Amino acid sequence: EFITPETEHLTIVKSAEVNIVERPKMVFSDELIPQFQLGVSDIRIELSHLVMLQQAAIALLNEAQREILIITPDLEHDRFDNDDFCEALSAFVRSSRYTNTRILIADPQLAIEDGHRVIKLMRRISSLIEIRQVHEHDLEHIQTIIIADNVGLLRCTNRDPWQGSLLPKGTPYAQQMRNQFMEFWERADEITDFRELKI
Repeated sequence: EFITPETEHLTIVKSAEVNIVERPKMVFSDELIPQFQLGVSDIRIELSHLVMLQQAAIALLNEAQREILIITPDLEHDRFDNDDFCEALSAFVRSSRYTNTRILIADPQLAIEDGHRVIKLMRRISSLIEIRQVHEHDLEHIQTIIIADNVGLLRCTNRDPWQGSLLPKGTPYAQQMRNQFMEFWERADEITDFRELKI
């Protein structure tokens, strides 16, 4: 005979290795990037040097609520291997059990050799951040981007000198890039341990 459980409601939640934490508020500086609201501010922000690109990435992480997708050629040491970015990324993934964070890397060798902070963070909270290696057939098609909540789009278009742009409300472009990201993701190589990556 079937016996119904005593509870009336069942809730399925994303498992996490850490407790949910509240994220700090972004402090904007007009000398770097103007203040914006993800999905609301219909502006284009031109990024003309490395610090602007760094701050734009952190601002997106602080504004995003659900999903961060990153495509990067080598996990860009200058942009991402610093405490500020890693703290913002860590705060985002811990802010809710329903956040989704995926990173595609074309060539992880430099990040592995240098002991990249993002890799160290991923190893500590591996259930909250997924990283895969781009399939070799997709290498020529990838762009260096961050997509936030399917509406915000940050592009890095050049590294010498550093240049890029940020669209806080770039919905059609962000959706197009997200669709492409998911195609790349399905073909990408699974990663169980960075020490075992094929380089």
